[in-house]
Amino acid sequence: MKVGPAGLPLRAGAPKVSLAKPHVKCLVLSPETPTEPEISNVGLDAPRRASAKGRAAMAEQTSESKSPSPVDDQSKPGTSNEQQAPGTATEKRSRAAVWIVGGIGAALIALLVVGKSGSKQQGDQSSAAVNAVAVSDLTLQTADRNELDCMAEKGLQNYQCGAIDDKQTRQVDEGLKLRPFMSTDRQLYLIPGLFVEPAINQRYNAEPPNKPRDQLKRFTAKCKLKTLGELDNVKLRWSTSGTWEPPKKFPVATVSDCTIDG
Repeated sequence: MKVGPAGLPLRAGAPKVSLAKPHVKCLVLSPETPTEPEISNVGLDAPRRASAKGRAAMAEQTSESKSPSPVDDQSKPGTSNEQQAPGTATEKRSRAAVWIVGGIGAALIALLVVGKSGSKQQGDQSSAAVNAVAVSDLTLQTADRNELDCMAEKGLQNYQCGAIDDKQTRQVDEGLKLRPFMSTDRQLYLIPGLFVEPAINQRYNAEPPNKPRDQLKRFTAKCKLKTLGELDNVKLRWSTSGTWEPPKKFPVATVSDCTIDG
């Protein structure tokens, strides 16, 4: 009988059992060696970061909804004047338009009132000037008696110009015949019978106009002048051979109490 390695009898046909020590490998772990295999965080960090960003965005939205911005404050009732009183801007514009229209209307009324009062005053002044008597200094030469003349179809009262038009003249007494004379302050009058006045007639006789005008002495006649009105469409000429000036309106006046200077 065969005996096995452990001193046990072996049966015929039994398998042989090896009692050799198995080869065992031991793994010694050091502190630096990780206890678990390293796993890449690339795939895991992305969802984490995304979720973190989402939570941050949600937090910002929540904070924004809790703390309104100035724009939101203006859009909320009670934070804007227009919201506190709907239509305030429209009402202000309407009121401004009303004030503007009212101001224009008031200005127009004031202009009308001033215009009426001004026209009334002007009419009063004109009527007063017609009957006014003033002292005026007339600058003359003796040749003016025959050379100065006027043309007008109509006259004023009994006073008329010597010419009716370019082709017609009228026979008028010298005391009623209008002639143009200029004052020393450059005011022109149509005066009838100026050289009939005693002082002026005497001055005329002292220096008859029998010589050229530039040789005649100029003198001044101080007279009381009474304005009778105005005569329109009157043409003037300053010498018998001169041309007629364009028609204008001139005051008509009579003289009295004349004195000579020069």
